[in-house]
Amino acid sequence: MPGLTSDQATRRVAVWFEAGLDASALLFFPLLVLVPRSIAPLVSAAGLCAAGLLLSARGFRPQPALVRTVMVFACLLAWGMVSALWSEDPWRSLVLSARLAGMFAAGLALIAAADRIAAPRRLMRCVLGGLTLGIAMAATELGSHGVLGALVTERPYQAARLNQASVSFAILLPPVCAFLACRGYAAFALVIATATVATIYALAGTSAKAAAAVGLALGGLLYLGPTRAARAAAVISLVLVITAPMSVARLERLSGLVETADQIKLSAGHRLLIWSFVGSRIAERPLVGWGLDSSRAIPGGKDPIRPGEDWLPLHPHNAALQLWLELGAPGAVLFALLVAHAWCRLAAVSWPRLFAAAAGASLTIALMASFTTYGIWQEWWLGTLWFTLFVILVMGHIAQQRLGRAKTRGPACAR
Repeated sequence: MPGLTSDQATRRVAVWFEAGLDASALLFFPLLVLVPRSIAPLVSAAGLCAAGLLLSARGFRPQPALVRTVMVFACLLAWGMVSALWSEDPWRSLVLSARLAGMFAAGLALIAAADRIAAPRRLMRCVLGGLTLGIAMAATELGSHGVLGALVTERPYQAARLNQASVSFAILLPPVCAFLACRGYAAFALVIATATVATIYALAGTSAKAAAAVGLALGGLLYLGPTRAARAAAVISLVLVITAPMSVARLERLSGLVETADQIKLSAGHRLLIWSFVGSRIAERPLVGWGLDSSRAIPGGKDPIRPGEDWLPLHPHNAALQLWLELGAPGAVLFALLVAHAWCRLAAVSWPRLFAAAAGASLTIALMASFTTYGIWQEWWLGTLWFTLFVILVMGHIAQQRLGRAKTRGPACAR
């Protein structure tokens, strides 16, 4: 740039990259309400901005924890590519490997850039503005039966179309409210919590309601004993993922459970039957699996169970079973390590206790949604998880700085 020194030009470029992250934060929730699939390109663009911010920062050195995370994701991606050799749909496995490489790179860039944001409070104002707008849009959609959605799609309105937004509201609700409380805006946090909870329970998605309830309960345990509870959660997560084919896949065998689940919600009973079918297919190839993203091509998956229900319509609706089914034991172990690593990092952070507990509640909600609802390779879902983690890390960085300045005053959120 003419007339600018190298440092000035670098700072100016960094400002524009950060503005891109601010815009992504502002658009995140409104797009989840209107066009959930657009989250993948939004997060990809945000990842490019984060990468540009890192490249413009001098002296950047990745933390050891980030390096370990990158290595695990690299191993998972490499194993997914190798699985194309025996996959039921080799081309699909290779294509998804390439797409996942881009999504993982974008997500990891966001994580690495979380503590490099020059104006984190501005980014948080964008997040809060987007959340407020998203809640208002979701309420409008619900009350008008899709008047906003009709502007972007010709599909008839269905209440389930807002399920993605509902789950995302639930994931970010605890850390956002804890962050506001730690910043001294407890009244505003209460308003946001009331509006968000009311929206979640007004929408059709039952997974978000159940996940929010369990997440908040675990958040209470994390507040009482943050380190022990997080480490216990890491061990439990490892066990649940590794034993999923012997435990979750056999729930259907419990007498009367499918019928009870049908009475609660028809799709719940169907899900138990899907998991049972997936368990039997895992037993046929437990070591190497059926190939990355081969769930749609599993033999017998399209056979009917009941009217309008197949044994495996798209994916197992359970991340642990999907990793076992498609990538076998190596994929399941790598996934278990990622989940356990997240809990161990939470046990080691120096965030205020209230915010750390809220982050644990958020992680619980995300895991419950992954283990009961969505396909783990759905790009909008991966984008949502990466971006929410980025926002939580930015909030944690701000809260940690405030804690360091306020320890002598003993604020409520520091206790």
